[in-house]
Amino acid sequence: MTDQSSLTVAAEAQIERSPGATRALVCPNVAVPVRAELIALDRRMTSAQALVVIGTSCVRQISLNERGVRDGSGEALHQMRVGLRRLRAAFSIFKSVVRQGEFDDLKRELVWLTGQLAAAREYDVLLRSKRQCEVLTATPFDGSDELTCELYRRQQEALAVARRAVISARFERLIFAAAVALISRADEDGAGSRSVRALARRILARRTRRVLRRLGHFRRLDASERHQLRIFVKKLRYGAEFFATLFPKANRRRRRFVQALEALQDTLGKLNDIGVHQRIAMELIGDETRPDPRVSFGLGALTRDEQAQGRSLLESVPKLRSRLAQAPRFWR
Repeated sequence: MTDQSSLTVAAEAQIERSPGATRALVCPNVAVPVRAELIALDRRMTSAQALVVIGTSCVRQISLNERGVRDGSGEALHQMRVGLRRLRAAFSIFKSVVRQGEFDDLKRELVWLTGQLAAAREYDVLLRSKRQCEVLTATPFDGSDELTCELYRRQQEALAVARRAVISARFERLIFAAAVALISRADEDGAGSRSVRALARRILARRTRRVLRRLGHFRRLDASERHQLRIFVKKLRYGAEFFATLFPKANRRRRRFVQALEALQDTLGKLNDIGVHQRIAMELIGDETRPDPRVSFGLGALTRDEQAQGRSLLESVPKLRSRLAQAPRFWR
């Protein structure tokens, strides 16, 4: 996205007119990690109105975790990433409602911010995985201390990258432009005027079928396809959460459906983490500036243990698919 995109220009003009209000929006006085709030949709809403409610909630989650990321909170960074994923999922779910290219500039900026936060989260997860591995084996492996120091150093560098991103003017423009783009869009005739309940039924049914179809030949999927499947599962879960209040009499059935999705998402997420950790291991081993060769020994021991866990996780996927296939379709 260029600084002169139409979205950025509009946001900058508004920032100049009301800098105090903008600063309050993007730098709220919240020090604790902020999780996703309940999305309260009315079944009488149009699809366009629902998009505004959902999108604004996602932007709020991103914005409210800004101070925590500035302060170096790993959990606040995680919750900001969740907000980013939820907003991107909302744009995907409601793509039939928006005009072609309407949010393209904003989507590119969301990808930029997601990338700025990624490494810090990856090192945080890797350090947690290392601690869990040592608890399970009841003993530190060779090179453990050296590996911890190296991973912690790189995590702090990555947190500094994330911190610079969220204190930048680019982040400020992103948040304000997102808010303006959402709350100023008209409830136009056409797809946006259709019932959100009808949209929810169609989206949830279609995406559930797509996930089950891909899970049916999971073993044959390559790494890229498995990553894409994980994203599909995540978007389906977010959709079930977004639309929950549209089907108030089906709460028990919805919980069973979401629990099946959560179990599947957790397994796919762990498999993805193992792949990410292997990539980081190769980067560290090939880094000529790495000061201590014992880091390689520590990484080797950790990735061997994770690969064993990965085989067990792979074996659980068919059962998780069956569980999702049997979960009640709460939107019917």
